[in-house]
Amino acid sequence: MPKAIVSILLIFFITGCSVIRKESLIDKELIEKDNVSYKQIAESNITNDDFSIIKAEITLFTGTDKEKLIGNIKYSHTGTYLISLRNPSGIEGARVLITSDSIKINDRINKKFYYGSSKYLNQKYGITTDLIPVILGDFVTVDHDQRIINCSKNIALIETVLDGKSLIYNINCSKKRVNNIVINDQINGQSVNIEFKKFENIDNKYIARSISIINNKENEKILLNIEKFEPGLENEIKFIPGRKYEKILLK
Repeated sequence: MPKAIVSILLIFFITGCSVIRKESLIDKELIEKDNVSYKQIAESNITNDDFSIIKAEITLFTGTDKEKLIGNIKYSHTGTYLISLRNPSGIEGARVLITSDSIKINDRINKKFYYGSSKYLNQKYGITTDLIPVILGDFVTVDHDQRIINCSKNIALIETVLDGKSLIYNINCSKKRVNNIVINDQINGQSVNIEFKKFENIDNKYIARSISIINNKENEKILLNIEKFEPGLENEIKFIPGRKYEKILLK
């Protein structure tokens, strides 16, 4: 599979623990009366509705290597993602369709069509499609209930623990959006930090224009700069396998 596609899948991988089952609130020294509920934060998730990221600049840093890509994403609230990756000159190298039960990839550079179950992502990379929204700053939990979180200086912290990993959400209480997520793997010592900046209010939801993903142990960094975001979809999401491409089953 092409390096660029693997790099994007690894973006998903860093959030690829299974759906959160254990939550605890960090409420030390929280003395202010301001609060926010799980449900209020979840209602601000951008993946509750259709949207299009028309243009995003992606910069991949691995050690001393640096690679730049241009991407766009079409998303349906049914959980379907259509991702296009191009080089800086605008030539499309790959197109990826991810649904709740399947994955399809047109590798236009090598004329190959990859296809398979979305279970492949979990088996190969530890990716669960339910947590892909975390990359865009959404708050993902099992129960979108009325559980109340205390806020201090407009910030609330939620810590989750699963299979030796701890994940800490830093929530902006007024925007009801995630400022920062820290993922610590207590087994291998790996730490990943995802930071969201340059929020813009679009249709009463705050969109992070700048996303930084840092894997401290592997010396990897991914910067996403969302240049154009539009609510809704003009057309239905469609994916056409490459004509006369070599077919490769992902297994």
